Amino acid sequence: MCNITPVYLQKSSTTGYYWLLLLISLYVGWYFYYLNLYAVDVPYIDDYDAILEYLLTYGKVDGWSKFKSLFLPHSEHILIMTRIAGWVNYALAGHISFRHLLLVGNSLLVLQLGLLYTLFRPSLRFSPVYFFLVALVFLNPQYSPTSFWAMALWSNIWVLIPVTLCTFILTRPKQWHWTIPLAILAQFSNGNGMMIWPVGVFVLFMDQRPLRHYLTWIITGIISCSGYFYVMSQHPAAGTFEISNPVMAPLNFLAFIGSYAALVGGIGGQIMAVLTGSLVVTVSFLTLRNYRKSNDRTALILLSLMLFICLTALSVALFRAEKGMNIIIGGRYRHYSSLAVAISLLMGFRFITFRVSRWISFVPWTIAVVVTALSYFRDIGLRLTTEWMTVADYYNFLHNQLDVYTVDGTPRFGKTALKAHQTGLYNVPLRYDLKEQLKIAALLKFKPMHQLERNEETKVDKTVCGNYWLLKEPQFQFPPSSKEAFYAVLSQGSRHYVFPTSSTRNNWLAMLKERRYFKKGLEAEVFDCHISMLNARIEWLQTGHKPTLYLTNSIITVNP
Repeated sequence: MCNITPVYLQKSSTTGYYWLLLLISLYVGWYFYYLNLYAVDVPYIDDYDAILEYLLTYGKVDGWSKFKSLFLPHSEHILIMTRIAGWVNYALAGHISFRHLLLVGNSLLVLQLGLLYTLFRPSLRFSPVYFFLVALVFLNPQYSPTSFWAMALWSNIWVLIPVTLCTFILTRPKQWHWTIPLAILAQFSNGNGMMIWPVGVFVLFMDQRPLRHYLTWIITGIISCSGYFYVMSQHPAAGTFEISNPVMAPLNFLAFIGSYAALVGGIGGQIMAVLTGSLVVTVSFLTLRNYRKSNDRTALILLSLMLFICLTALSVALFRAEKGMNIIIGGRYRHYSSLAVAISLLMGFRFITFRVSRWISFVPWTIAVVVTALSYFRDIGLRLTTEWMTVADYYNFLHNQLDVYTVDGTPRFGKTALKAHQTGLYNVPLRYDLKEQLKIAALLKFKPMHQLERNEETKVDKTVCGNYWLLKEPQFQFPPSSKEAFYAVLSQGSRHYVFPTSSTRNNWLAMLKERRYFKKGLEAEVFDCHISMLNARIEWLQTGHKPTLYLTNSIITVNP
């Protein structure tokens, strides 16, 4: 029996690795198919100044000036890797391709997943296949602007790579000094990269390092941070580092960490996020207690990564809470929450040494699969309407020199879009070229049945003036193909202003009964912040392989 058992265990373990490799390969392949399907080759919000305007400004300067420009701040961040990614993409292709930036940037997530795998220890209780749980949690299809936003991707996600490598090397006493350049790179890649310095102090303290290690690390950190804030002081930005809503900081902190679980909107999603964040923090404290007994290197790395996420959560809870909890559990931060939950799973695999019922072991698998499936299906409309908004914004910037959501029209974005177009720095693909779609669209007279409402309110998802007309057309249906789109077109003479449409998702029972994901009817928020839309003619544009422009005789009036 003694001779047979090791062979049996080795065979079982090898089979587990084969299954893990198969599942990971299939899932990662599907994940990039999903990214390629929804990645929009159009600049999104800060991409205009963080990438396009930057390259236009420093494209022809000398080498030293180019190097210094890498450290120019963007709001409260210094985005050195975002700048480098833009330069490399431009040098290789001769123009900027945001789709390429998105697809290559998302490979950083796969690299981070590979680093997490080195922290997973298969056992008789947890076979190699259990790491697939970590992959489901970390690489999840919850809609996140970060995944489809080049500037945020190459800063928010990239910063995890040098930070993770720092925690790996810091735990090796003979090699730890190599972390200093990595820490500096992390700090100048995104604002929260600065958190690596207190994380390093935590590692040195827990590992009981000699005094010279502390002094070297702390002095280097002070010099690096002083340089960071000196650069920031040379380019001051309004509202930077202002504490807001401190009373809600504890709940915001937990909601940030647990936003992975916010599967519904409103108060329900906030409660789910706070509860999940509390669970993650509890698991971390249990791991910390066990580490004090074992001094295990892997546990220290996991704790260090969790500390980095917690410090990032605290900074967001203090400095980005001016718009309430919605921004805390918003899409741009969910990758950090997914990483926190994934790390808590790795922690759980380590300190659960008791026998677990087979039925109980199915619980995490069920939760991860359900969350992954629901995350994909619930956000189909959000992914597509965000794409339409991005495309419509580019049209208005380029052809109207106007940001329709602001009082001043954000003229710098319009100038950037026009100059990038004229110099060939960026060329919009035909699929997203609404001017060409309007030109070739078949004209169809249409008798509208729309409703028009006047609204004045403050939006929490983006900065807007708050004045808009809510235009509803019950005769249209959300297009079945992701390659088609619907826009409201407001015409004043020869000038067209384009606004994205949206629809309401059916409940699950109605989906089964009507076989439709969305309710019939489309609506558009027609903003008249900088340019009044009164007396504008209402038209509708359906884009795709055969675009159609629906002509009406309706105009926006004071009393609709």
